[in-house]
Amino acid sequence: MQSLGIDIGGTSIKAGIVGPRGLEGEIRQVPTPSHPDAIIDTTLALAKSFPVQPTVGVAVAAFLDPARTHVEFSPNIAWDGRPLRHELEEGLQLPVVLENDANAAGYGEYVLGAGQQASPMVMLTLGTGVGGAVILDGKLLAGARGVAGELGHIVVNPGGAVCGCGQRGCVETVSSGTALMTMARQALGIEINSTHALKQALVDAPELRKTLLNTMAEGIIGALLQIQAVVDPALSVIGGGVTERLGAELFDALDRLKDDALDGRRSVAFPPIVPAELGNSAGIIGAGLLAQRHDVHSAH
Repeated sequence: MQSLGIDIGGTSIKAGIVGPRGLEGEIRQVPTPSHPDAIIDTTLALAKSFPVQPTVGVAVAAFLDPARTHVEFSPNIAWDGRPLRHELEEGLQLPVVLENDANAAGYGEYVLGAGQQASPMVMLTLGTGVGGAVILDGKLLAGARGVAGELGHIVVNPGGAVCGCGQRGCVETVSSGTALMTMARQALGIEINSTHALKQALVDAPELRKTLLNTMAEGIIGALLQIQAVVDPALSVIGGGVTERLGAELFDALDRLKDDALDGRRSVAFPPIVPAELGNSAGIIGAGLLAQRHDVHSAH
């Protein structure tokens, strides 16, 4: 069985045909327009550029209602309350499965990536913000209000910086790409507005790079310790664009801090921390697989 997987992000909209073993053929990508109506029109046009599939999975950077029918809140796109699934189904005349982008990526990693058959499995995606997903008994945990798995909003630094969600000290405020740029900008006193500019700025500041990497890793370990107390995952997968750029350097820091965090604890059980394997295709693949299986776990 095949499906069409679509990933609607704040910067680009990507799509590809997904089979049981992953992507089949090319990924097509277009810039994300600024207006919600244009985003839907562009998404429909991109979907129609592919051969017709029996079902469509759509990953979107937004908080969704428990039934996964409409957008409740999106930090990057002004379409709160929009009945997105209905609009896409009406435009395509096909069934659509809608899911949060981090959840879709986590599901893709669970089925075909780094977390195959590990249950429970958690995933943190480090990008502009920090997303998350929890896979329990092979299904995504959505929760009573549809916001389970928002792991980026676990508080790891009480009284710290204000997060976009309104809390202080979320892991997103110390371990996201935005957080790294903010901390580097404050330390260096220069304008830094992209990860490329951040990388260039840190070339001549190795000690600051080490400090930022350590702060980022501390936030992740702090979050994983709290997640472990609730979920006790068999595996923790770390992905996202920031993770890919830092690579082994980040995972070396995580391993070191994990050992420090476990020192003196009565239980030394801690899930292995592994890098994601599907890269920027994870959202497309996960959305496509969810469309094929229709097994998002929710309260309804």
